[in-house]
Amino acid sequence: MNQSNKNPKQRFIGQWLFNEIDLNDKLIFDKFSKECEYPATVWSSNFAYLWASSQSRNRKTVWKIIDGMLVPFFYNVHHQYLSLVCLPLGKGDAEHVVKVLYKCMVYCFQLNKLTGNQIYCRIRTINEAQLQFVQSSKEFNQLFDPKKLLGIERHYSIQKLINLAGKEFAYVRRKVNKFHRKYPQAIIRKYNRDTDYQKVMEFNNLWAKQQNESIFDGTYFKEILKYPDELDHIVLVVEIDNQIVGMTSGGCLTTGQSWTCFRKGDHKVEGLSELLLCELVKESYKVNSSIEYMNDGSDLGSQGLIFFKERFRPELNLNRYRVYLKNFNYR
Repeated sequence: MNQSNKNPKQRFIGQWLFNEIDLNDKLIFDKFSKECEYPATVWSSNFAYLWASSQSRNRKTVWKIIDGMLVPFFYNVHHQYLSLVCLPLGKGDAEHVVKVLYKCMVYCFQLNKLTGNQIYCRIRTINEAQLQFVQSSKEFNQLFDPKKLLGIERHYSIQKLINLAGKEFAYVRRKVNKFHRKYPQAIIRKYNRDTDYQKVMEFNNLWAKQQNESIFDGTYFKEILKYPDELDHIVLVVEIDNQIVGMTSGGCLTTGQSWTCFRKGDHKVEGLSELLLCELVKESYKVNSSIEYMNDGSDLGSQGLIFFKERFRPELNLNRYRVYLKNFNYR
């Protein structure tokens, strides 16, 4: 199904010519994301994640302009099938978004059926606010079938996490204060790619061994830490006695909101996880004082993550969905 092309950043997948995502594409992604008429806030639509994930051998992020909208796809190189990552990006009311979405989903279905390695097509993730937008189109429910995913996407108030005022934030406040009392020698600083990359990789290897479940960020963690400046990505590290014990990353988005991409800390250091999130909020606010929310991604239905994230009193708790085509013969 793949055909060669003179431009190594482009590839035919079936009959359509796609662009393979490149660091230089950030400007065009930012432009189209900013023009969205729906809340372009789903965690996995962020450029840093899309680009870094594409550095995998097996999965590439490809994109194409279709009817004036930028549409990101994931392409499985080994099995040769396409899926949409998120809703089409760019200017367009619900009717137009649904029209573009349908055209892309039908193409994915036809391609996947031809290769025989994937019998359905889908949008991998949209959130509840986006679903409400597309369902305002008369055709959406006739054409598509949304399936609720496990876990809730959490969005925190920037101002409330800067202030940590009142009873509702007493737990977080105590944790952060306890960290400072116990570790007065701790240094919280910005990451330096030239001097910190190897140290953070070593820290990450130790952190991964402490986890009780599989970690799926191996590819994109390394890539984002190589190119934080090019990605406009904030990365903070915490050192105690010259040892990195925690790191976090994320920052401002062109949509006017913000997100947190990674947060990893030595679980033996009490209050570190709370500190990392609060410090990222402060750094993001320094860059853009108009941001309202920080998207901390899904809790994945994990009781531990649910408990942790609810302590930050999320302002928006959005269900997530995977969207499939209706009325297609998948057999």
